[in-house]
Amino acid sequence: MFGNHKGGVGKTTVVLQLAAALARMGFRILVIDMDPQANLTRRMGLEYDENDPFSTVSEAVKENREGVGAGVVLGVNWNDERTGLPTSEAELIDIIPARFDLINREQEAGAVGAVRRLKKALTGWTSHYDFILIDTRPDLGHLVQLAMAAADEVVLVFEPDYDTVAGAIRMQEFVEEHGEDLGNPKLRVGMAFVNRYDRSSEQDYQLAGLPESLKSKLVELDSGGAVVGLDDGGEDYRIPKYIPRIARIKEADGAGVSVSEYRNRKGRETTAIFDRLAEKFVERVIREAEAA
Repeated sequence: MFGNHKGGVGKTTVVLQLAAALARMGFRILVIDMDPQANLTRRMGLEYDENDPFSTVSEAVKENREGVGAGVVLGVNWNDERTGLPTSEAELIDIIPARFDLINREQEAGAVGAVRRLKKALTGWTSHYDFILIDTRPDLGHLVQLAMAAADEVVLVFEPDYDTVAGAIRMQEFVEEHGEDLGNPKLRVGMAFVNRYDRSSEQDYQLAGLPESLKSKLVELDSGGAVVGLDDGGEDYRIPKYIPRIARIKEADGAGVSVSEYRNRKGRETTAIFDRLAEKFVERVIREAEAA
């Protein structure tokens, strides 16, 4: 699962674009929207319509039954503008969507075993996915705890400023202190992604001051001086150290598309950044699995 105690860090953006990049690598992905704002759901092409409703994670959690999540899975609605057919990325990504009434599940927090309801919903049918990415709201409440109880590890996403670093540290401490309370004693923070990096002295100061327990989790994109060709006849592109602040990413959020839809130079650069993030993500997952 992906999280931060502080909001506004671009976490949903990272989940969406990482899922698209993993699909470009050929992996089969399930994304789960555990935020009542349902921004991930919208950005993946699904708008809830009262006249044509679909079931969501809220219904699956409410039902409290093993395997029920399989009944609320939908395909990502990204279509190629030229053909009208699903994009190659969309063909490899499924979503368990959300809508605003997911907030009602907070009221069930005191019920015995309620924190295990998402895990139960995912039981018995998800083995054909290579990765399951869970997007969460920016707090440590019941909905986030549902995700923690179901997850293998937590990925922290933060901007390198004081408040969002503090939010990441709070979530890391919560995981370390309460994994067992959530029925998931092996839960850990496995990675941390730095988002919207602009190489300012203040950001570098915040990164230098990270506690070692968090600093060791940072995923750096440019290790080894990564340079890639962009197949556009221009110069090779040097991958930045962290996910930078780029207007193209914000444009993709507004349009509800993968950054790969933008085929100009800046779009290709942005796509290359998330492709490298996906490579680093897979490397870390494999490394940690081998070390376990």
